[in-house]
Amino acid sequence: MCSILFSTKNEDKFNDDVNYYLKFRGPDHTEKLTYKDSLFVHNLLSITGTFTPQPFKSDDIVLIYNGEIYNYKEFGDYKTDGECLIPLYKKYGSSFTEKLDGEFAICLVDFKENKVVVSSDLFKTKPLFIGLEEGNIGCATYSSPLSQLGFKKVFKAKPNTTYTYNLQGDLLDEKEIYSFDLNQHKNTYDDWINAFTNSIFKRSNTLNKMPFIGLSSGYDSGLIFSEMCKQDREFYALCLMGTEVESIVNGRLSMSSDKVHSYQFQKDNNMYAQYNSYITKTTEPFYYTIHSDTSNYNEYNTLLTKDWGSNWYAILCNIAKNFDCKVCLSGGGADEIISDYGFGGVKKYQHSNFGGLFPKDLKSVFPWASFYGSTMESYIAKEEYVGGSFGIEVRYPFLDKQVVQEYLWLSQDLKNKVYKAPIDYYFNQNNIPYEKDKKRGF
Repeated sequence: MCSILFSTKNEDKFNDDVNYYLKFRGPDHTEKLTYKDSLFVHNLLSITGTFTPQPFKSDDIVLIYNGEIYNYKEFGDYKTDGECLIPLYKKYGSSFTEKLDGEFAICLVDFKENKVVVSSDLFKTKPLFIGLEEGNIGCATYSSPLSQLGFKKVFKAKPNTTYTYNLQGDLLDEKEIYSFDLNQHKNTYDDWINAFTNSIFKRSNTLNKMPFIGLSSGYDSGLIFSEMCKQDREFYALCLMGTEVESIVNGRLSMSSDKVHSYQFQKDNNMYAQYNSYITKTTEPFYYTIHSDTSNYNEYNTLLTKDWGSNWYAILCNIAKNFDCKVCLSGGGADEIISDYGFGGVKKYQHSNFGGLFPKDLKSVFPWASFYGSTMESYIAKEEYVGGSFGIEVRYPFLDKQVVQEYLWLSQDLKNKVYKAPIDYYFNQNNIPYEKDKKRGF
């Protein structure tokens, strides 16, 4: 969890107010660079204990980024992940983002070639905004710094997209990073489970502090919990009780080792009000939209800080911060990809698109509204903005590109067999307690 800011205009106006929301995401160090009348700012959250300040600079190329590149060692003997990015650009041009396995928001400026490359990961798990104004360009983790520097046109970058602009703000190219294969041909859950195991491993194996999960009695956090236990990781399991099935939560905890540190807390409306006040002060105002592309359901301009889940997540993050955690492993994306908030054609929520009844031809529904946008974008924003206000990085094992691809490859019958079929299968194979057919927790 870091934050970035680049601007070709008004670099002299950068101050603590411009950096206010950005600094919460990267409280460990702020680095500012002015190069050829352009401003670069990076706020660092140190995750691995290896302190590598940004911006990165090589020749006439400057790069700042937020996130983690999990496959960076494939590209050379680099000490930290970000060091591989400029060399990859020099080798592959703007297509270098296609080589990356990670969760990232990147801004690279090639002054010699008069190019600005701005890119997000597959699901834009890290917020990213672009600003354009009268021959100038900027990008940032949040929108407010760009507005404060004078950009009148500020918009959200798309997920799974690499943009190439010139330094005057003219769009030169816009392309998709990754294309999914929609051939539903696999008849076992094995490859999906193996992909998920690897997803957990690479998101947890280099941390120098214990991560945490929000453990519910539901499917998604239960699978993360089980895999972390199987891989013998040390972590915190934080449980918001009151709506969960306590016997299931306690049953899961009873199966764990002494490397799992559990903490249970009860709902308290006074706490809710307290943390609503906190995130209102520390979170840039963000209005989200949830919609379905197969119904008339639309929810427009909902303020993130007014959302129930955002405020309870703030309480969870504060507890984690007091335990010195810097990383959260989230179940985000599972509902959108694996169930479409429904099963067998029955919509559990109004914003479901096809009720989790996957068709024979995936092309007929892909990408459904929540695959990249709608609840996917909105719920990721909740975790990113709220987690960011506590200096906590959120990682998303269910949104690993191989995990998603393996799910899409599952046969229609396997997808539709039971609610959240591959997770259900995993639980039964490993005797994990769960409440069948119920969505619970965060």
